[in-house]
Amino acid sequence: MRFSELARVFRKMEDTSSRLALTDELAKVFKESEPGEMRKLVYLCQGIVKPAHEGIELGMAGKLAMRSISISSGKKQEDIEKIYRKEGDLGLAAEIAMGKRTQGVLVRQEPSVEKVYGNFYKIATAGGSGSQDLKVKLLSELLGSCEAEEARILVRFVTGSLRMGVGDATIIDALSYWAAGDKRFHDDIARAYNMRGDLGLVAELLFSKGIEAVKRISPEPFDPIRPALAERLPSAKEIFERLGKCAVEGKYDGFRIQVHVKGGRIEIYSRRQEKITHMFPDIVAAVKKQVKAKEIIFEGEAIAYSDETGTFQPFQVTIQRKRKHEVEEKAAELPLKLFAFELLFIDGKDYTQKPYRERVEKLRQTIAAGDTIDLAHRITASTPEEINAFFDESVSSGLEGIIAKDLEAPYVAGARKFAWIKLKKSYKGELTDTLDVAIVGYYRGKGNRTEFGLGGILTAAYDDSKNVFKTIAKIGTGFSEEQMAQFKKTLDEIKSKDRPAQVDSVLEPDVWVKPKYVVTVNADEITRSPTHTCGIGKIKGHENEGLALRFPRLVGDIRTDKSAEDATTEKEVLEMFSMQKQKATEPSGQA
Repeated sequence: MRFSELARVFRKMEDTSSRLALTDELAKVFKESEPGEMRKLVYLCQGIVKPAHEGIELGMAGKLAMRSISISSGKKQEDIEKIYRKEGDLGLAAEIAMGKRTQGVLVRQEPSVEKVYGNFYKIATAGGSGSQDLKVKLLSELLGSCEAEEARILVRFVTGSLRMGVGDATIIDALSYWAAGDKRFHDDIARAYNMRGDLGLVAELLFSKGIEAVKRISPEPFDPIRPALAERLPSAKEIFERLGKCAVEGKYDGFRIQVHVKGGRIEIYSRRQEKITHMFPDIVAAVKKQVKAKEIIFEGEAIAYSDETGTFQPFQVTIQRKRKHEVEEKAAELPLKLFAFELLFIDGKDYTQKPYRERVEKLRQTIAAGDTIDLAHRITASTPEEINAFFDESVSSGLEGIIAKDLEAPYVAGARKFAWIKLKKSYKGELTDTLDVAIVGYYRGKGNRTEFGLGGILTAAYDDSKNVFKTIAKIGTGFSEEQMAQFKKTLDEIKSKDRPAQVDSVLEPDVWVKPKYVVTVNADEITRSPTHTCGIGKIKGHENEGLALRFPRLVGDIRTDKSAEDATTEKEVLEMFSMQKQKATEPSGQA
């Protein structure tokens, strides 16, 4: 496939937010592909060159991209910078510059998807002396062989600013339409992706061996499994009505990690499937001592814990362990405890399909006593009162709340089901649970904040059914001066001249940004709002209003462990709003 065909589809997808239209366009691309292209095509549609767990990221600095545009167009770099400042979009600057190129090309060899992917991979993996010059050369080679409109896509891709509005669910739908003509294979493809964390691999298998081979995919060490997610309910009574007799675990506010072991090798992955082994030498050492298995995949929460007081440290303390440098020193200063709570695979056997009671019992048999790894504190509750008592105990020890689990349910990777239900401290109709929201824009600072260039951010919840971000709060409190400067610098790297296609907003910030970063916020409550789009059309009797956070406050820094698609969903916000109203009518003292 020629890259021009793919670029044409990418340009078309940048101008639409319709999931059905995007699905149709992608399915057409897959139908036109060759057998060896499918895996690479899927990666390109995801905006990556390899899955997150392989640790290969394509992030080319804007200055280097400008050098490439200059070389390919024959224009001076300062001229490229002027166009960029005017347009606010380096991809558009590349298109304009290449459309007026002064550098002639005698024979332009139109690149294939294979060639473009190959250069992207080399750019991503280039390192050491001369690597910057090599990256510039590789990109300018592609730019020189492409038309102006394709240059826009190339530059946006390498700088991480491609704005197509395509999520994994849309790609999965497109693969099903390509293979079956409808969505009948969606669940099977999604399950396989959740098991292996590599949609390109699944697509290649579907292309070469069909859906039955996809259905047979099972966990494999060093391919991280996408984590199961919990639903919410407002009280112990409703949890018990839903689950009956159930397991109840403490809800830890730390790093959710997945540990993989095979052949003496140990790797640790984040909830985003990124390899973070080097950050946790103390946990790696403990796995060697305490885990009695040759092959294993298990999950747990790593959290700073005070042995002196017997209490858990807040997330703001634990997050200090996430670093690239001086890791050993910080590990000694701030040791972590890993509370294991899920077994997914052991010694060649897939445990995701086994009921929770079997998974946790096998996990108990596998983790030996030690100082660093322990099983998550849990009970089996036979009444709502037992759930409430455990909730109170958990909160008093410094935990966020509890997670109730269906004793007979399998592990549902990558999905939010009522097999897991969380309960966090919330009462009197007030919102004391936090939300994770995606940043979609920012406001320039005024008054004392003028010098920082940022005075607040516009944030959104995620509508995962439509792959759209819907605004829920303008946040201007909770920032330190250092954070305002850092947020400005970080967000300017992904700013957009126009509102991104994935963003649904009535409000207009001073600067739009691509939905990429997530922050945690607290607020007094969720209220109806005429100016925010989250929940609009879905509140009975108030269909013309959305939902907003009242007095939102930033908690901590940008959440590097979450992507924009991990933000609190619109469905969750609606549920929280309903629970909040229900909670306000309950007698005091109920959890």
